[in-house]
Amino acid sequence: MKPENIIMEENGYLRITDFGISKIWKPDNCGDTSGTPGYMAPEVMCRQNHTYAVDYFALGVIGFEFMLGRRPYVGKTRKDIRDTIFAV
Repeated sequence: MKPENIIMEENGYLRITDFGISKIWKPDNCGDTSGTPGYMAPEVMCRQNHTYAVDYFALGVIGFEFMLGRRPYVGKTRKDIRDTIFAV
């Protein structure tokens, strides 16, 4: 999930869009690392098994970005972003 996938309807309600890389959850999902690195939870970036909690992580990043105008973790490459996340 990322801001580009949230749209506002004319009546003010938000809609989540672009389920193109959605997957059905399975317990052994350490190989599922699709998404935008700046919004990925650490367990996804480290290729560990994860639950729907990673979506709450992405939602927290989006909330941070809405309030401060920038993502909490930045970098030019996936590795830079991962290193920034783990530096905290």
